[in-house]
Amino acid sequence: MASDPLAAKDKVLVFVPTLNDVEHLATIIDEINELNGAFTVLVLDDGSTAPVKSILKGSHCLHFRLPANFGLGVCTHIAFDHALRGNYRAIVRVDSDGQHPVEMIPALLAKLTAGEADVVVASRSNRNQGSGWRFAIARIVRGYISATARLLTKGVVPSDVNSGFFAANPRAMAVLNTYSLERFPEPQMYILACRHSLRVAEVPVDQMARKHGASTITFGHALRIVYRFNIFVLSELLQWHRT
Repeated sequence: MASDPLAAKDKVLVFVPTLNDVEHLATIIDEINELNGAFTVLVLDDGSTAPVKSILKGSHCLHFRLPANFGLGVCTHIAFDHALRGNYRAIVRVDSDGQHPVEMIPALLAKLTAGEADVVVASRSNRNQGSGWRFAIARIVRGYISATARLLTKGVVPSDVNSGFFAANPRAMAVLNTYSLERFPEPQMYILACRHSLRVAEVPVDQMARKHGASTITFGHALRIVYRFNIFVLSELLQWHRT
């Protein structure tokens, strides 16, 4: 078992949101538990049509199923609520498509326990590698959001504001939980963290290739993401102007 920077008394919740990505799910849970048997894994089924419950049979984890697809913002709120009420010392998000390197969880947690950060983002060093029209759309959207986020926070946000692989402490969870997080909440979360003077750090990681399936980001999704992000940015600018 790999060593972990957190003592056994420090509880960590690792939440795994999933929407029909089930082929690698049991393996991801096993990998997390092998890192530290004291971690609590929470699988949040965001209205999957795939048989998530049967896939998890025999796995050491908690499982919560949403009755419909509400998006990652709602999943994140549920995970934050559970972590805060359960007095967890840290939370980590790992996606179910196999792209997040589970072995990097201790590196994210190390910055929390060292008191260096309230939020630690795993910034993907290879995020701009790929081909095809889906990748081209994703890269344009990421570039626009990243540039806007840097302007909004005077360059304080992490270099990869679209990364869903992150760790946070209770202080950060409590602050972010007061906002209504979007369906794709990552840029919103990191901008809000900077606005509230939370300490945000990053750890470089190499994102792995998908184990199966393809990205759910279509052209229509991309337009909605940009639209909702622009509304969020406008609301923040108006609020900052009032204060």
